[in-house]
Amino acid sequence: MTKDLHQQLKEQLKKVKIEVGANDNKREFAVFERFPDFVPYIAEGYGDSKKILLIWESYYASCKDSIEIVKSPEKWYFDAPQECIDSLREFGRQNEEACRHWNFASKMYPDGRDRKSRTFANVANVFKEFIPKGEDPFCYCAGYNFYIRPAKEGASIKDKPIDREIAAKTLLKVIDILEPEYVLFLSEKSYEVFEAYRNEVSSKPLFASFCHPASPWWYRKHGDDKLSAKERFTKFLSDKVFNK
Repeated sequence: MTKDLHQQLKEQLKKVKIEVGANDNKREFAVFERFPDFVPYIAEGYGDSKKILLIWESYYASCKDSIEIVKSPEKWYFDAPQECIDSLREFGRQNEEACRHWNFASKMYPDGRDRKSRTFANVANVFKEFIPKGEDPFCYCAGYNFYIRPAKEGASIKDKPIDREIAAKTLLKVIDILEPEYVLFLSEKSYEVFEAYRNEVSSKPLFASFCHPASPWWYRKHGDDKLSAKERFTKFLSDKVFNK
């Protein structure tokens, strides 16, 4: 991907707006104006050979101020002043995206601060089986968290209808802009929510879901096929993505 195209896609993503609510209660929500660090990460090689969009679940709030503000979806999405959102310590103010906790570059960029966590290293290690040695395992990938509201650290998000609506409508816009060939969920919870919106996808990517890579089920065999989630993910990449 050229630098110009990479920048164009990032700029398009930053302008994503969705309508939230029904009838007279509709509100326009500029997702990545409100949360600019939540813009999906796009690897430099995205589109050179493959276009793979990876979807994880949610960020975690661990600082006192963050935990307090994410308790209320309405406050988080709409009502809290923008300066309150911007000042949260977990966004950080470092110059490099790959250093900021609530920025997906920190999860997928080769030198990202969270790249070695199980959530991302486990997925990267599977990709290494299909990528030339020494290259970035995520070189053909884009990715971000499905939910736009963080969960409390160490817990799965207790999502409300507004969380599900915003998350699904945002992903529809992201798919429309990035035009992935594959949309792979590393969160079955997120996939189940998005299922109700899949018929609104204008393109025809191949969808698949797998359990969270930090879950014990990533390595534990289960289901009718008696495979672990890692084995299912590896098989999918082998059979569907890198089979040519």
